[in-house]
Amino acid sequence: MNDYDIVEYPHRPIAHAHPDRFAVVAALYGMQPAPLSTSRVLELGCGSGGNLIPLADLNPEASFFGVDLSDAAIAQGQKRIDALGLCNLRLAQMDVMDFPADAGEFDYIIAHGLFSWVPQPVREKVLDICRRHLAPQGLAYVSYNTYPGCHLRAMWRDMMQFHAAQFDDRQTRIDQARSLIHLVAHGTGQDDAAHRLAQEEDARCAAIPDSGIFHDDLAELWQPFYVREFAGLAAAHGLQFVGEAVFGDMLPVSIDGPAREALAALEQASPIAYQQYLDFFRIRRFRRTLLCRDGQVLRRRPDVDAMRRFHYSAQLERAAVDDPDAPPGSCAFRNRLNDMTVTTGDPAHAAALDRLMAAWPSTLDFAALGDGDASRFCAVLLDCLASSFLNAHLEARCLPRESRERPEIWRVTRLEAALGNTLPSMHLGIVQIEDEAVRRQLARFDGSHTRAELARQCGGAENLASILARAAKSAILAG
Repeated sequence: MNDYDIVEYPHRPIAHAHPDRFAVVAALYGMQPAPLSTSRVLELGCGSGGNLIPLADLNPEASFFGVDLSDAAIAQGQKRIDALGLCNLRLAQMDVMDFPADAGEFDYIIAHGLFSWVPQPVREKVLDICRRHLAPQGLAYVSYNTYPGCHLRAMWRDMMQFHAAQFDDRQTRIDQARSLIHLVAHGTGQDDAAHRLAQEEDARCAAIPDSGIFHDDLAELWQPFYVREFAGLAAAHGLQFVGEAVFGDMLPVSIDGPAREALAALEQASPIAYQQYLDFFRIRRFRRTLLCRDGQVLRRRPDVDAMRRFHYSAQLERAAVDDPDAPPGSCAFRNRLNDMTVTTGDPAHAAALDRLMAAWPSTLDFAALGDGDASRFCAVLLDCLASSFLNAHLEARCLPRESRERPEIWRVTRLEAALGNTLPSMHLGIVQIEDEAVRRQLARFDGSHTRAELARQCGGAENLASILARAAKSAILAG
């Protein structure tokens, strides 16, 4: 029995580990990634299938394969697969070292939360699997802890592990690890730079589940890398750096002044040196790196014109203009998911964002957003993607905004609600519904009950309307 059998990792989708994100970044740098809807996807360290199960349900023509060392996690995932009747997803309890040589090629390989937490031979095997099993235009996603930021993390880990080692009970060790950091942060009466860093670490520890403390901060194996080191390991296996799964993570977003000037001088010299100095300036702790085959020819800079190929989505709302320098007539839009705000004085751009707001949770293609200066609009969209103000997609998504006479919530969301877990959306984000009564009611929205029947069960038409409106905005309404 391993640690992941003892303390299960949370069953939830990882939005950053969505192949659709990888495909957009790869297309910007000159690749021709496969459409997710017909692709083959492999996840190493898949846990109970929190990523793969929603993807498999949304993409019935695609094929998914997940492996994990934990018997318990695979068993939990298989129960979900059986409940949903998924035929395009297979989970297998397996040591990565035993991955079958005849598994074939995959368009996307995902290794999230694995690389920094396994021994060196397993890390080598992960990269070997990527080399041997990536399709010619395939993409591998590997997340890992990163220096220089993890030098700070190592300090807190050392403290937590020293203190927790005094206790035998697992839960006590987790609780005591948290308590020590809280005591360092708030129990000394000191307010210098080091203790302010401790307060940030205390806030991080308070925000993550017990499994995060157990499998990360208290884990025996924990190996960060400089990005230059990781790129070297990948190159030794015939793989090359493409970018980051979050497009803005590989750009100097929010970095100004002399540091940005220094980065500009490096941009054409060496992509890896550029990323390394970017990590220095950000004191980065974590990366979500995309790799491809070494022979693939990549662009050095993103292809702005590629923005014409994509489909776009964003959960927007109008906001007050708080920029005193904004020209008269400007309007502001806020992304409801991350509070990112954009102010524009261009009526064409404002109209495009209004259309995007009205379309949510469905996507709009480039042509549907506007018909002004296309080149300039591509640059605007690229900036919005870099700041995470909107999402770009390789394929269109058509999701309902209004319910039918017999409303239906996405069946994967209903299943997780019944199990008491985190609720996934059809954009593979997380839906926060804290009201247990509402969560229990979601099971009834299976398309077999009329609105009148549901209204009686939900405490009236007003409550029903509220649930359906929330479901549409959260991208969990199936019809």
